[in-house]
Amino acid sequence: MSSTMEQQSKRTEIPVGPRLQSVLEIAYRARRPVLLEGVTGIGKSEIIADLAQRMGIGFTVLDLSLLEPPDLVGLPYIEGGRTTYARPSILPQDGEGILMLEELNRAERYIQQPALQLLTARRLHEYVLPEGWSTCAAINPQRGEYQVTPMDPAMRARFLFLTVRADRGTWLRWAHEQHLHSAVLQLASSHERLFEQVSPRTWKYVSDILYTLSPEECHNITLMWDLLSGYLPPLWIEILLSQSALLAPDDDVDVSLLLHSLHQDKEMESVLHSWRDEGQTDRLQQVGLRVLSVIEGPELGALLGQGRFSLQAFETLLSFLQGDFRETLQDAFGSNPLSVLYFHFDFDDFFRNYKNSALYKQNRQWRKQAGLSRHCWLACQTALCSYVEQQANLGQFRRKNPVKRAMGWLLAQWSEDAMPLVRVLQKHGIEPIAPRS
Repeated sequence: MSSTMEQQSKRTEIPVGPRLQSVLEIAYRARRPVLLEGVTGIGKSEIIADLAQRMGIGFTVLDLSLLEPPDLVGLPYIEGGRTTYARPSILPQDGEGILMLEELNRAERYIQQPALQLLTARRLHEYVLPEGWSTCAAINPQRGEYQVTPMDPAMRARFLFLTVRADRGTWLRWAHEQHLHSAVLQLASSHERLFEQVSPRTWKYVSDILYTLSPEECHNITLMWDLLSGYLPPLWIEILLSQSALLAPDDDVDVSLLLHSLHQDKEMESVLHSWRDEGQTDRLQQVGLRVLSVIEGPELGALLGQGRFSLQAFETLLSFLQGDFRETLQDAFGSNPLSVLYFHFDFDDFFRNYKNSALYKQNRQWRKQAGLSRHCWLACQTALCSYVEQQANLGQFRRKNPVKRAMGWLLAQWSEDAMPLVRVLQKHGIEPIAPRS
């Protein structure tokens, strides 16, 4: 038993976000039952609901702590001298979807046993889960702060068992998209230990409360302490009350206009300068978060298609941001496949004679500028990976020495940031030739 527990403790923790959704989507396609273990309030059910919505399939969630055995098994009745069971209306009857069972290891044994049979065997007496449906369950860790009914290792082994955790970066982007209160966004963007004592769900509740308050109520410190103590420990109340965004309205900044013409808008530049000079980095970061939601998704393609994205405007904004967050924006832009629409890279010319190509010279210039042009050569790498994947005759392509020399030169230049390209080259058996010193 101790050996098993030790192995469980060493499991990789997957952040609740796109990584987890990718695993869950494959599990759905394989119709394998999934068991998610994680602390309460981190979005285990929500991530599955989002996945079902994205895939266009159904989603049914059952809270086992509220059910009795007949709710799952069905009520017995006699038919033809034999006992049979009425089919429960709460269970899926047809179509496609994901059936989610909450509180599996907090349910009593008498409800846990039929639930486990439904999850793993896909049936209960006469009821059979439709072919288009897959199952998933959520449990809390077997630690002292939770009252749980332990699951034996043999039963756990029947599941795709995933240990999950909250991820601040992913949650922060979600929180921005959902327009959580700016004071919560401000706090979340600057505190890495945000979820150590307070769950993501609770921060959403705090945001809901803050939106209902009048300015006078926000200034009433006694009222704020009494109100927030129902959700937060004292330390987090103090930190939240210190956020300038709690008393100031959200900044009315047109992000699409900013990405189009910030470098030409002296008035807006002056506002950003004043925020930076006065140490109001939280306000700059709020604007940056709104920009992030645009440049990492399909909206970037719309701006590019309309001619409403300017690289110079984007780089002007970057100059106002702190290092770590500036890199976050650069990575989001450079890894978005739509960013290549801005550059029109000529890889055919590059692979014919890379040292004399325009792209070779451009890359040298970007690398000399180091972090200032990080987003440009990341976009180049994203485009190059796509170019290799789309080669009609990969066998001939990978044998060309000019191709292998060009790849070797790029890997040397991009060094540790070239992992996406390295993976593509390994996938297709392309062996780069290292440049001579």
